[in-house]
This record gives sequence, C-alpha cells and structure tokens, in this order.
Amino acid sequence: MAIAQISQSNFELALRWYKGDPVSLSWKVIGADWTGTYTAGIYKDETAATLLATATVTATYATLDTTFVFTLSDAASDSVPAGLWYYKVREAAGLTRFAGPVQVDG
Repeated sequence: MAIAQISQSNFELALRWYKGDPVSLSWKVIGADWTGTYTAGIYKDETAATLLATATVTATYATLDTTFVFTLSDAASDSVPAGLWYYKVREAAGLTRFAGPVQVDG
C-alpha cells in the first residue's frame, strides 16, 4: 500500500480500482489534525448530482499526522460501473477536503 503525502489545503487526489475488488485506500496528511466526521460519495460527475455509491471514511490523528482510510463495502464497490467518475470527501461541517476523479476499471 502506497501512502500519498499532500499539503494541508484542499487537494485533488485521483483514485483507481478494479470493479469487484475490495476498496480500502489510505492516505496521510502530514503535520495536521484533520480528525472529525466525514462523508464521502462517488458521483457521475463533478456536479455531485447523481450519487453512485457512499464510502466510509475514517480520519485518525497520531504523531502530528492524520491518516485517512477510504473504504467501500463489497456491495457498494460492485454498484459502481467501470468508467471515469468523481468523488468528494467532506467534513461534517461541509468543507470538502478531498475530491477528484475515480477510474474504475472493468
């Protein structure tokens, strides 16, 4: 598993997986405490008008860094068709922390 190191500002982070595979992706924000409650969705496009699946996101702060884990259940992973989609990870307060393209290979 590779960990991407990114800045503390909002960040576009591209995600990719294969349809039907378990999805559990991890990344780390260095030098910031971004713990909190997050919601995440995979959408048809950047307008976020059509939700394809909901993901679970956990944010754990330890030793000056916050580690995020983005997970889709098997059912949610299977519901996202092969193609290029868009995702957003938002804090409960509404701030989008991560967003970007999702490539699902068939």
